[in-house]
Amino acid sequence: MSIDLDPGTASLGNPQLIRIIIEEMGGGAISFERFMELALYHPEHGYYRKPGRIGKQGDFLTSPVIHPMFGWAVAGWCRDVWMRLGEPGEFTIVEPAAGSGALATAVLDWAEGRNDGFRDALRYVAIEPHMPGNEPRVEWLDKPPAGIRAGVVLSNEFFDALPVRLFEATGRGPVEIGVRWNGEAFEEVHLGIASIDGAPEEGRFEVNPRAYPTMRTLCRIIERGGVLTFDYGYPQEQLWAPWRTTGTLLCFYRHTAHEDPYVHVGEQDMTTHVNFSELIAAAEDEVMDVHGPVSQSSFLSALGLGALVDAARSDMGEFFVRRRALEQLTDSAGLGRVRVLAATRGVDGVPPGFEEEA
Repeated sequence: MSIDLDPGTASLGNPQLIRIIIEEMGGGAISFERFMELALYHPEHGYYRKPGRIGKQGDFLTSPVIHPMFGWAVAGWCRDVWMRLGEPGEFTIVEPAAGSGALATAVLDWAEGRNDGFRDALRYVAIEPHMPGNEPRVEWLDKPPAGIRAGVVLSNEFFDALPVRLFEATGRGPVEIGVRWNGEAFEEVHLGIASIDGAPEEGRFEVNPRAYPTMRTLCRIIERGGVLTFDYGYPQEQLWAPWRTTGTLLCFYRHTAHEDPYVHVGEQDMTTHVNFSELIAAAEDEVMDVHGPVSQSSFLSALGLGALVDAARSDMGEFFVRRRALEQLTDSAGLGRVRVLAATRGVDGVPPGFEEEA
C-alpha cells in the first residue's frame, strides 16, 4: 500500500526557515533583499549558520581553503604595510566574515614561521557573528573593534554575499522585484518603480545598498594602514553593460551553480557581483588612497606566489600540490578573475601587487 510521502516545504529547503519567511510575508510580499537576508542570515536557520558550507564537502570553494599559500601571500602583504608604517609595536588584522578561520590560520602560521618583530606585533581579530571558528590565536568578535591605530582589514568574498535589491527594467523605469508565497512555492511579483541614475534600460540588475556604507565602516576601523578586498565584480559601467541583461545573481549548492534562489532555501549560497565603483567611492570619501582593482591572478603573480611553488621542488608531492593550487588561485576562468582592491591611509608608496597601476 502506498502512503503519502509528499515532503511539503521540505522539498524547497529548510522547512523551519520557509515557515518563518511565509509568516513574515503575512499573505503579501517582501522585497527580494529581505528574502535574501532571511535565507542567508536568519539568526537561527540562515545559510550562514550552517557549518561546513565551504570546502570540498560543502557548496563552494574560496581561495583560503585551496592552500595556505593564499594566506601566506596575504600575510606578506600585511607585513609590507607594517614595515611601511614604521613597524609599530601593535599591528591588528581585522577580518569580517572570517568563517572557520582558514585565512587567519594561514596568516598567523606564516607570521609564527618568521623570526622578526612582525609576529610579536600581530593581533588578529575576526568579525564573525554567525559561525565563529575555533582558532585560539584569534579574537572572535561579533562587531568591529574600535580604536585601532595601525593594521589591515582583510575582506575576502565578503561584499558579494550582502543582500541586494533586485530590479527589472521596463519602459516606465526600473521595477523592484518582490517575493510572495503562492501556497506551493515562492514566486516573484513587481513592487514599485524606482529612480536609479544610470540604470540599465533592459533586463535585470541588482543594487547593493549596503556595499557603500559597509566599505566606509571598514575604512574607519583603522587610523593608519589599509583595507584589502578580494571579490567578484566590475566597475559600474561593466556591471550594468547593455549586454548584461540577466544580472549576476548566482546560487551555489553542492558545487553546482544555478540561478534559482527559491529552491534549497537556507541550504544554498547566494551571491551577486560587486560594484567596485561604489567601493572605490566609499574609500575615497574616507580620504584613503585607492589602488586597483587588479585581478587576483596578476596580484598573486606580482607578489611572487610562483616562487613558493618552486621552493617545494625537493618534495615532489608538495610541489605538485602547490602547483595545482597556484593554477586554481590564478585561473582566469575561476578564482583568478576575483578582483583585488587596496585602500590605504598613511602608507607611503604603492603597495605590492599594484605596481602596474602606478
